[in-house]
Amino acid sequence: MARKKSGAVLCSSCRQIIGVNEKRCPHCGAIAPGLFGFAPALQRVFRERIDPVSLLVGASVVVYALTLLVDPRCIHTGIDLDFGSPSGEALRLFGMTGRFAMVEGRPWTLLTAIFLHGSLLHLGFNLMWVRSLAPPAVELFGKGRAVVIFILSGVGCFLASDLWSGAPTLGASGAIFGLMGALLAYGRKRGGEFGAQIRRDMIMWAGLMFFLGLAMPGVNNAAHVGGFITGLLLGRVLPARERKRETRSARILALVLLLGTLAAFLVSVATGLSGFVPGRCA
Repeated sequence: MARKKSGAVLCSSCRQIIGVNEKRCPHCGAIAPGLFGFAPALQRVFRERIDPVSLLVGASVVVYALTLLVDPRCIHTGIDLDFGSPSGEALRLFGMTGRFAMVEGRPWTLLTAIFLHGSLLHLGFNLMWVRSLAPPAVELFGKGRAVVIFILSGVGCFLASDLWSGAPTLGASGAIFGLMGALLAYGRKRGGEFGAQIRRDMIMWAGLMFFLGLAMPGVNNAAHVGGFITGLLLGRVLPARERKRETRSARILALVLLLGTLAAFLVSVATGLSGFVPGRCA
């Protein structure tokens, strides 16, 4: 992002005109209102360049492709629900999480595991829900808040899973449940027929997914509950876009979480390469 070193910018908090090097906004009192010259670039990124839906979907697809490419001999090719499954070695390299990861001192896997998937069906099913739920979350909460809800709900779901069973786990479904929880909370706060309709839809969809999770083997229902509760709490705390403009804090937090997730993948691969054994398909 380009840094502006002189001239005027808009305060990243109150949107009033200020000098780029102001230490405190004279209008609202915000500290470093020009974000050290990066405020214009940050505002452009979130207003024009970032499409959170495409970003989340694209990141999941790219990571899935990488897990296949690093260990192609062990890709599951049987015509069943596990078709296209990456090897366990590849998933561990890229940051599958679980209690084992916490014991090994790898907390960054709480971020990386959100974007990992265990089969082509797993990926496709989750991305279908992201495509359905992320756009209304962006519309009602704002781009930055929607990203925060998604990633923090993913972290919350894996923490719940570790507390419940500690089994190895991965996938975006907990974050998807978080979007449902946040939208449900929005519907309750919004009220009226519009809010009631959102509330009914989220209850129906969450109920359907919980039922499918109970009916299908190998589904991490504890993670789903944890993600839903995390999203519900975030939806209650975060203001809706229609009532309060998205703050610089939300955008900065979203950017930190996105960059933190990228860094987590780099750390996971860098620290795991020495023990990575491709071709071990058992």
